[in-house]
Amino acid sequence: MRKSVACLAFILFQSTGAFAGGSLKDAPAPIPPSADGWSGFSVGAGIGGVSIDQNSTAKAKRWDKFCPYGYGWCFHDHDSISGGMNDDDWKVFGTVQVGYDRLISDRILIGAFADYDFYPNGDESSSGGNSYQSLSGELHRDGAWTVGGRLGVLVRPDLLVYGLGGFSRMNQNGQVTAKFDNYYLPTSVTLKAGDLDGWTVGGGIETKLDRLDKRLSLKVEYRYSQFEGDSGKGFDSNYALNCWGVQYAKEKARFDIDDATVQSVRAVLVWKLQADAAPIEPLK
Repeated sequence: MRKSVACLAFILFQSTGAFAGGSLKDAPAPIPPSADGWSGFSVGAGIGGVSIDQNSTAKAKRWDKFCPYGYGWCFHDHDSISGGMNDDDWKVFGTVQVGYDRLISDRILIGAFADYDFYPNGDESSSGGNSYQSLSGELHRDGAWTVGGRLGVLVRPDLLVYGLGGFSRMNQNGQVTAKFDNYYLPTSVTLKAGDLDGWTVGGGIETKLDRLDKRLSLKVEYRYSQFEGDSGKGFDSNYALNCWGVQYAKEKARFDIDDATVQSVRAVLVWKLQADAAPIEPLK
């Protein structure tokens, strides 16, 4: 009996000593560190202000020729009309986005994003003329989307400073209509313009709002975008034959949309959908 008790005490002493002595082999595995809070997929939505500096001009000209009895000398006349639109006011817009970020060291972050900005008040129009000639134009802007990347530096574990750049497209459609109704020979030309392609650069700051799981953050950024312009031209003609002779009418019109400069400031709430299981190790 005494031998059994002695053996049991020896086993307990050895087991206790293994833990007290700090044996790495027999100690339990350490708990993995928490996620870094920056790496992973995300979605966001926000609001901001946008200024679109863009000019558009339109010109139309009509030539008339009346030849008595269809031959011999002829009378000539012409009319012209021009107009334009200009927009550089600040307007409110909404934005949605998706993205993916990854820490490549303890401070450096790279990411990719795609977003769409909604322009609820992006339309412009103009009209002018008189009783026998008119020029009217409309420009509808639905919004703009951007696909690009960003590069940032963590100045604190919860604060990121970054720059961005990418390709952008402004979704718009415009048209101008020139009409001449004089000399009983109406002519009309309608010209249309479509989407504009461009580029975007900018920068901002992003800060974590939730210190527990670090999934919610707020970013404020400025963007500068440049879009190429568009142009078009058209032609229309008409003629009439009566007892007085032959009358001819010809109209030409041109529509030019200048390059657009877009500046925007936005605030976006970002929700991280998936965080990595462990922080990214620093580069060697």
